[in-house]
Amino acid sequence: MELNELLDGVPVTKMFQTVFGKMASTHDVMVSGIHYDSRTVGRGGVFVALRGAAADGHRFIGDAIANGAKVIVTEDDTNPPDPLCMHTGTVKLVVANTRKALAGMSANYFGHPARSLRIIGVTGTNGKTTTTYLIKQLLEADGRAKVGLIGTIGYAIGHESMPATHTTPESLELHGLLARMVTEGCTHAVMEVSSHALHQDRVYGIPFAAAVFTNLTQDHLDYHGTMADYFQAKKILFDMLAPDAVAVVNADSPQGAAIVGTTRARIVTFGIDNAADYRADHVRMSTSGFTADVNGTAVETAMTGTFNVSNFLAAYAAVNSVEPRIDISAEQIRRLSPAPGRFEQFHSSRGWTAIVDYAHTPDALENCLQTIRAILPPGAAGSVITVFGAGGDRDVHKRPLMGAIAERYSDRVIVTTDNPRTEDPQSIADAILGGMNNRNDVTVELDRRSAIEQALASAAPGDVVLIAGKGHEDYQIIGSLKTHFSDKEIVAQFLSNTEPS
Repeated sequence: MELNELLDGVPVTKMFQTVFGKMASTHDVMVSGIHYDSRTVGRGGVFVALRGAAADGHRFIGDAIANGAKVIVTEDDTNPPDPLCMHTGTVKLVVANTRKALAGMSANYFGHPARSLRIIGVTGTNGKTTTTYLIKQLLEADGRAKVGLIGTIGYAIGHESMPATHTTPESLELHGLLARMVTEGCTHAVMEVSSHALHQDRVYGIPFAAAVFTNLTQDHLDYHGTMADYFQAKKILFDMLAPDAVAVVNADSPQGAAIVGTTRARIVTFGIDNAADYRADHVRMSTSGFTADVNGTAVETAMTGTFNVSNFLAAYAAVNSVEPRIDISAEQIRRLSPAPGRFEQFHSSRGWTAIVDYAHTPDALENCLQTIRAILPPGAAGSVITVFGAGGDRDVHKRPLMGAIAERYSDRVIVTTDNPRTEDPQSIADAILGGMNNRNDVTVELDRRSAIEQALASAAPGDVVLIAGKGHEDYQIIGSLKTHFSDKEIVAQFLSNTEPS
């Protein structure tokens, strides 16, 4: 590809390049690909220096040139210095923001695949994954749409799935995925849009047909610092919407009105407690699902929990607003399923139930435990046993809050590890315990497998064991070592080994 094609629409404040000692045009430069990791650069490549939380790509410009980079995109006019560019024949492009430049060049490189798709982005602290799964199922309800999905659990193109590297990948990989979707006949794409991705301009320039806001509660303060900054990162998605797009917002969220306060898009609301364009009334919950009246239509699903009512409303409002011609039947709604590892139930023949959920924030843990209390049969004598931990090298402020919530709604708590990463697991557990008043009903078992097995072995008929924090994840990170670990597999193995044959 010619460099001038790659730079179409990308603002460049300075360009330095010579060919045989003379200034040349971008039409004279052919490039082989785009890279933001100096180790992957080959001959003729473009290296974009990104500033990250852990490392600054500008430090590796010399390595990129040594590996064959023909073009360097930088925010620093002194790096690389002009004499080095002249000596090596390297083109230097100075831009105000390399992340936005990467997004623009990636779109150009892959032929602007986002323009060929109807894209729905979902952001919020909790509910993003399930909402995207529901949107995909509803869009595909009448068989006319083929939908790609990008999110925490994985990426999908129609029925083909692949593992995820990030909830929202870097713009280069994102446009590559969208290009694959277009090539394979997708008509729509739905993606989780994380606050990190918004702050880092990974979705910059994407023409979203709709954006959905689920809620905002405490999380990621290790990155954003304050809730105000966390909110502003989420708000970017709605501020970038075009006037013909749709902003779908939770009317029950305290931040709902503010997050769409300056959007140019048409606003559509959903809710349970407050007036909304899509509102659920007469909600009834059981272990097998919920029923509700949504704008005069009787709805029945196999999902349970108030949070899943909200997730359903978000998805239903988004699809009806973006594609009102899609025919969604009551039977198709009944067949909807949440994402793996989201309030996933395992029933023992001995009369107890285990629930595996990804809840790793105070709000999500409280929602899970409140739902368990709500769906327990009236007068049930069963206990609620909660097994959970907190991730290391992440927001430390939520740990005591989660401890207090677990104590409030549980009869017994087992504090264990999550992904401790480089932190001391005992110090994480101590921070969780700091939010509890009565530790007599609390056990600390830092071996997560042992903690889960202890909880299951102690369960009596009528009990519910909530195993929270990891949900769909099939790994655990201790130190720098990532090993296979699945809460769901441990529960299934326990049942297989202990259930009567």
